[in-house]
Amino acid sequence: MQDRLPNLNALRALVHVARQQSFTGAAEAMGLTQSAVSKQIAALEADLGQPLFRRYHKRIEITPFGQKVADLALSAFARIETGLREAGAPAPDQIRLHGDADFVELWLFPRLARFEAANPDIRISISVTVGLNAPPAAEWDCCVFWGRGEWRGVRFEPLLTNTVFPVAAPDHFAPLTRAPRLSDIPERHLIHDQSRFWWRAFREAAGESDPDPNAGRIYNRTALCLAAATRGDGVTIGDEVTTQALLESGALVCPFPVRLPSPDAYYLALDDSGPASGALGRFRTWLRAEAEAHHAFFRAYWAAR
Repeated sequence: MQDRLPNLNALRALVHVARQQSFTGAAEAMGLTQSAVSKQIAALEADLGQPLFRRYHKRIEITPFGQKVADLALSAFARIETGLREAGAPAPDQIRLHGDADFVELWLFPRLARFEAANPDIRISISVTVGLNAPPAAEWDCCVFWGRGEWRGVRFEPLLTNTVFPVAAPDHFAPLTRAPRLSDIPERHLIHDQSRFWWRAFREAAGESDPDPNAGRIYNRTALCLAAATRGDGVTIGDEVTTQALLESGALVCPFPVRLPSPDAYYLALDDSGPASGALGRFRTWLRAEAEAHHAFFRAYWAAR
């Protein structure tokens, strides 16, 4: 073991993993990916020179040494928090954000570090729900959900509209010497995002009879669909909110000219009555600026095609 103290973020990850008995559960509690938490624990084990967890096929088990370090870290963090409070240091504003999983994981989270760097006095805790299309029952200060603006009992405002289009890996249609058509997609390469609706809609909009929208496979997470398309498994349905980073990097392309407007949009709701109303206002301003930058990107992207 080295003389220097271990990384504090890694110790924080250890406390969460010990409490949750799961890397995935700790990642959700911390607003990180499971891979990031696993890497922090592995680095901490390397620093300390001993394993902190025993890893089995579908579970982990903390070692006696790991439990001792976790207890020490938890106690130290509690003392620091108490000491700062007693010293009169202002506690950071806490924002509880609940959002649609696709929006949070594929659009918001990659941008969030910029907000936190510019606003070190604000802490954002995140929870997600797959397909969140109504305000959740859980307590929240800020919520992003998708739908058509038909909710009662909550103040909300549109944040991001959406356009839908097929996406594929850049070389998916490489053998062709002409622009691809929908009928060029082998039916086994169709990847459906939750339902077969959009592939039917695209076939109708393109005026083609192939491919059969009943073929292919269905995934219930947009992230899985996009990952499958990126590695060349097939062609899936993308949208502006979830594909921007992949289109910008070139990992995915739009092989067809057809785009369809989605009847659903992402909406933002804020609980302005909470104690962190000033922080919420700053977060709203930042979100709207990011949304405008997002729309500006796609205005230029579609104009260049």
